[in-house]
Amino acid sequence: MRLKGLISYLFPEQASVSAREKLFSGIGGFIGIFLVAWFTHQVAHPGHGPIIIASMGASAVLLFGVTHGPLSQPWALVGGNLISAFIGVLCARYIPEFYLAAATAVGVAIFVMYWLRCLHPPGGATALLAVIGGRQIHHLGFGYVFTLVAVNVGIMLLTAWVFNNVMPGRRYPAQKRRAAPPPEKAAAVAPERRHLHEDIMAALRDMDSFIDITAEDIERIYTSVTIHAQQRQLGETVCRDIMTRQVVFVRPETSLQETWNILIRQGIRGMPVVDAKRRVVGMVAITDFLKHTDWDWRAKCSTRLRHLLSRQSRLKTDAPRRAAHIMTTTVVKTHEDTPVVELFVAFAEKRINHLPVVDGELRLVGIVTRLDLLHLFYRGDRRPAAA
Repeated sequence: MRLKGLISYLFPEQASVSAREKLFSGIGGFIGIFLVAWFTHQVAHPGHGPIIIASMGASAVLLFGVTHGPLSQPWALVGGNLISAFIGVLCARYIPEFYLAAATAVGVAIFVMYWLRCLHPPGGATALLAVIGGRQIHHLGFGYVFTLVAVNVGIMLLTAWVFNNVMPGRRYPAQKRRAAPPPEKAAAVAPERRHLHEDIMAALRDMDSFIDITAEDIERIYTSVTIHAQQRQLGETVCRDIMTRQVVFVRPETSLQETWNILIRQGIRGMPVVDAKRRVVGMVAITDFLKHTDWDWRAKCSTRLRHLLSRQSRLKTDAPRRAAHIMTTTVVKTHEDTPVVELFVAFAEKRINHLPVVDGELRLVGIVTRLDLLHLFYRGDRRPAAA
């Protein structure tokens, strides 16, 4: 037990990272430092050699190894290094005691970076170098901030921005939180999703400690954990196990009146539109009818729909007459062997109610609705009780 406990302290559990991601991190660090060293060598005074501050090595670890973390973002890189350099120069100039100047530079830099929300660990080394860097650094004065550090940081920032946006699976800067939906659409968002970000931020405040992860990444982790939990509960269930096989559909040339009659007769809110080879080319729903009515809020929806359907034969040629004229052509589809757990993300993120299921040749073979997923969970909850 003691050996096991010691190992757990020395080698704490970490999430597994792919070999590709490790390789990208190493390549990015190589390119970043190479460009900084090469450029500073070109502009350095003859005889002085390349001027590159050691803290750029630590910044490279964050920019290319922890790309999406708060400590790696542009303001953290730029603000953390430049502000810390400025503090370091002040301490080197006005605090004669070497030990006190070094300690003050690092301590104040940490406090100010925290305060200005640009915490960047290499900034501590940048501040320290201004004190211990010797005569060459001291001679630069505030030029250390606005030339040496600024040039190093600028090259690293540009390299990180290009490299991390070229490599697959990366983004830089980290994606900002999407704006809240407008009031008219807010009701369509599940309350738990609408308040998830606020709940995460409240939990982070409760911890009262800096966590090197963004709220957006925590949301992604939460979604992924939920998917894995649902996968464990649902087992190997795939779309073909729950989909409705007798699908009601229309053709692009089906008239609006007939399309409307089918929706009402079948008691459904939407259905696929398929071509002669039974390939899905669109989806038509009740909302698509409403989009093409004369939008007079004083009239009832039924009145507007009757007006739309009655004017088909007598209106101008560009008036909607067929299903093809009002259908949604950007259709989210899935396949028969898609695990059911993946459908939860599709329904939530795309905000759809119907998901056509296609075979290997993209022909319609079934459809899955939100209600099918609810029925699946209802049956899943009942099976253990029966046992």
